[in-house]
Amino acid sequence: MKRNIITLIEEEVERTQVLVFTGGLAKRMGMINRAKAMLELCGRPLIDWCIEYYSSCGFKDFIFLIGYRGEEIEEYIGNGERYGIKVTYVRDPTIAKVGKGKALKNAIEVGAVDTNRRALICFPDDIFLDETLPLKLLLHHMDGVKKRGILATVVFTTAIEYPFGVGELDENYIVTRFEEKPVIRISTSTGMYMLEPQAIDMIRELVDINTPYSIEFEDVLLPRLAKSKRLYAMTIPRDTWIPINTLKELERAENILRNAQRLL
Repeated sequence: MKRNIITLIEEEVERTQVLVFTGGLAKRMGMINRAKAMLELCGRPLIDWCIEYYSSCGFKDFIFLIGYRGEEIEEYIGNGERYGIKVTYVRDPTIAKVGKGKALKNAIEVGAVDTNRRALICFPDDIFLDETLPLKLLLHHMDGVKKRGILATVVFTTAIEYPFGVGELDENYIVTRFEEKPVIRISTSTGMYMLEPQAIDMIRELVDINTPYSIEFEDVLLPRLAKSKRLYAMTIPRDTWIPINTLKELERAENILRNAQRLL
């Protein structure tokens, strides 16, 4: 029985394509003049951390959606042989305003994304400290598909640190309570998603590449699925997710990882 379960997981991992969005401009990083995925964390590019994180769980079919300075990423990864993965590159459409929604639709339209297979969507600037989370997500998602008919799963953290100080004021504008960077107990998306083929195919209808504004798939697909009760959630502790959107967060991530390595 144990062997059968392991075989089942291996088969489902093999059926899953990993979509890695790397085309962002990293505006909150300032003028870094390089692809954000090539920024180094503990001496290694973020894209290395991303590939090795998912490939260590058995995922081997990677599709990289590349945009700004994407040639750096393509040159660095190459054919994926040194990682032991299959690699496909898709350049963002050559229009002024793209967004992840248009990038995804373009990848579908050119045939890089298989709409007959589930997809695990991720970003190189999200670091997770749970080494088996992608497998846990796959099993949780499959259970939701079977028992609840869901079409997509979002990994949420149960709380997040608010980046500003907050205060409570009385009617005379006297501050009665102040807290710097409080932890807010609100389910927050970590940017890791699992999509069924039907959800991927919905992008064709929901995204128009010719619009004069950028489109994020999170803005058009996830609300639609939530409204129809086809969106599932998986929650993880706050301290297992390290988002990297600013240079300060990159420094924080480096400190956390170096301290963790010292404890090993």
